[in-house]
Amino acid sequence: MYRQPYLRRRLIAAFVLSGLAAVAFAAGVSVAGGSPARADADFVQDTLTPREAGWQPAIASRFDDYGLPLACGGVLTPDMQGVASRTLPCGTAVTIAYRGRRVTVPVIDRGPYVDGRTWDLTGATAEALRFPGLATVMWRR
Repeated sequence: MYRQPYLRRRLIAAFVLSGLAAVAFAAGVSVAGGSPARADADFVQDTLTPREAGWQPAIASRFDDYGLPLACGGVLTPDMQGVASRTLPCGTAVTIAYRGRRVTVPVIDRGPYVDGRTWDLTGATAEALRFPGLATVMWRR
């Protein structure tokens, strides 16, 4: 008899927490395994002065296929900074900003090959920006 109210409370708590998680996901609060949260994109934009010309938001991901050849020549190493772009020529300098940090790196590869993503950042570039792996960044040439 004592265990029934306890189990009922646990079941109600589980339903409440799952409902809160569903609301948070629908509001774009979570980035786990999906697209970047809208709040994350807003935060990135707030770290840059709106009057700075040429900054554009874009979805970026991380790639660290070390040891594989790059489309622009060479082999990807853990300390190599750069980005992959489907359209910009190899060697084009691009400045990427994420949460107040900025790096200027060259285009070293082609990609990303996932719809909706503009950039693939190398592991070293992601570490320099403290980039989580999939989020909205600001960029300019």
